[in-house]
Amino acid sequence: MTTRGLDGARILHLFANYKWTGPADPAIRAAARLRDLGLDVTFTKAGFVHPGGQHHIAEQLERWRLPTLEGLELRKHFRVSSLLRDVRALRRILERERFALLHCHLPADHLLATVACRRLASPPPVVRTLYEPAAPPRGWRERYAFARTAAVLAPTASCVRGVIERFALRPAQVLLQEPVTEPRERQGGDLRARWGLGPQHKVVGITARIQPHRRFELLWAVARRVVDAMPEARFVLLGRGNAEDTAQLVTAPIARLGLQQHVVLPGYQREPDYSAALRSLDAFLFLVPGSDGTCRAVCEAMAFALPVVATQRGILPELLAERRAGEKPGVACVEDEAVMAAALLRLLGDDALRRAWGHAALQRASLDMDPVRAAMRTRDLYAELLGRGGARP
Repeated sequence: MTTRGLDGARILHLFANYKWTGPADPAIRAAARLRDLGLDVTFTKAGFVHPGGQHHIAEQLERWRLPTLEGLELRKHFRVSSLLRDVRALRRILERERFALLHCHLPADHLLATVACRRLASPPPVVRTLYEPAAPPRGWRERYAFARTAAVLAPTASCVRGVIERFALRPAQVLLQEPVTEPRERQGGDLRARWGLGPQHKVVGITARIQPHRRFELLWAVARRVVDAMPEARFVLLGRGNAEDTAQLVTAPIARLGLQQHVVLPGYQREPDYSAALRSLDAFLFLVPGSDGTCRAVCEAMAFALPVVATQRGILPELLAERRAGEKPGVACVEDEAVMAAALLRLLGDDALRRAWGHAALQRASLDMDPVRAAMRTRDLYAELLGRGGARP
């Protein structure tokens, strides 16, 4: 597709949050990849931070060397007074800076963009990326914003259908943009020695924030069944939580079930330790998606050629679906401890099966989740919208 219409076009990405949570990582990486393709992309930096809060988005924007725009509160939660202030400020910015297109990532910035563009003489087209596997609810704010949106990028086929049906958009306006993950260095050191593990151990990893809704009781029930049948199995929890949740959801049940010798608790890992941690695993387990509906942790594990056992929640069945004949990257199970334990035992006990599923996982990550291809599709969408004048048809 031609990129005619993009020469000199300035693109503004809006993100209504200062926390490093949910879609923050894929949104910033998407903007950075577009800049790598030569596009003039600027990313908004939220001005509102809760007292005592740390602006993690600002840290990541600096890390990715993305040009930033300030002057907007960009609160995550709806407040009329804040919205009106931001509407006035964004209108002034658009009139002054002449951004050709607005790309939104969250409900609050989507509403802001569409309201701010309403009274402009030449409003830029608005694009929205969704990160949940299902379409947003049809509330009044959503109806208003989507009615004034030129194009939507949705992560699943069911989300595409849902957006078209709920908001009366034409099929050409809603594009499938699957989750992406960065290529990973699979060769390198691991953390097995640091964790006191040897080559005889079969290691299952799970990345999850320690919270009540993440079903830790199921995790430990599955672990108990697995180690009963395979004493050399070990479970590694890569995540953190507050002291109360950690005691109640992790340390107490581990002690009660006698799993102390079979569970490793290294906590939250930053790079390069997180990559080393994933290189230490034989399989990956995932139970409940968190604030990131695209399940970034699963995508990252697949990029390390790790076979995955997961529940059937959210996007997980689609991430683990067989895309190419004979290539299965993992399995999405019913939430039953016996079923999930059996799936892990089958995987850990069969080296050939584990290699085959791992290869399929790597293929899925490399081919279907390629961030460069995703950026090129987004670039082509921008070119199409700007080439035809931008406004919603």
